Amino acid sequence: MSEQQTWRQPTFAEALDVSSKFARRQRLRRQLHMLYAFVAVLVLAALAVAGFPYVLQWHSSQVTARTSDLAERRVAGWPRSRTERALAEARAYNRRLAASKQSMLGEAEDPFSDASGGSHASGKDSLSQKDGEYQSLLDTGDGVMGTVRIPKISVKLPIYHGTSESVLASGAGHLYGTSLPVGGASTHAVLTGHRGLVEAAMFTRLDEMCTGDFFYIEVMGKTLGYEVDRIEVILPSNTSRLRVVKGEDRVTLMTCTPYGVNTHRLLVSGHRVSIPQPAPDPDTMHDAKTMAVDAFAAVMMPGLLLVFAWRRRNAPRPRIMRHATVHLSSMKHMR
Repeated sequence: MSEQQTWRQPTFAEALDVSSKFARRQRLRRQLHMLYAFVAVLVLAALAVAGFPYVLQWHSSQVTARTSDLAERRVAGWPRSRTERALAEARAYNRRLAASKQSMLGEAEDPFSDASGGSHASGKDSLSQKDGEYQSLLDTGDGVMGTVRIPKISVKLPIYHGTSESVLASGAGHLYGTSLPVGGASTHAVLTGHRGLVEAAMFTRLDEMCTGDFFYIEVMGKTLGYEVDRIEVILPSNTSRLRVVKGEDRVTLMTCTPYGVNTHRLLVSGHRVSIPQPAPDPDTMHDAKTMAVDAFAAVMMPGLLLVFAWRRRNAPRPRIMRHATVHLSSMKHMR
């Protein structure tokens, strides 16, 4: 008797009420899913906007690295006599340059004169473009004279003659009036690169270099190692730190600073050292910062996918009010 008293068949109105509540719950669940999807789209859009410059810079680095590799492969196909002759001509040029006291340094205009980090030196006012002998030295066939590699900051750029606008948009520029980057006593090559470009990293991370770090010049099939021993900031008009010092074998990397202001010049300078000691083989060196970012992405992406899959697997499933439906059907038959 007690069971009959505690349970009773729901009325038609009660069954309809249960059904409408279930419909409302389903509607709310769909709205909540739509809200989740909208938030996910917003997050993905924000990530895309934030990551777009990095994608551009990554693509640019791939293009410049391929340009360097192509020049290296072209030189590798030359007979040894041709590369030795090219190096001998460059060394003779450097000896004449050192004896001349370097009366002219750079282009007609400062390559970093634009406040946004762009170059103002065009092909028309480029002194290097007018010097036919200079343009012919170390030319691999497409204007590339070599490659500068800075493993610590993931830089691998082709080195072009001069510092014109087109040059600095494509890689590193060799400062006209300084030694060609072939090494040797009483040489000082200066290589310039942009910093702070949205579409390309170039020398953007040059300020991360420290004394004791290494960078490398690859020219005519040879790799030259340099250890950073001097980092300083100068005014654009100060050229005293760019000149040859008798007996030194030096290369200086130059870019604009402060970041986004560009009123001064950052110089990262190194002296020649042997490979693999003390300078390691560049192929064995890695960028710790880039490796950390890659490792973070490698962990986070699968992790996010697993969380998403787990939430879907454990999400509460809608419960169909079967009893109410059965009772409603039975009541219709009774009627």
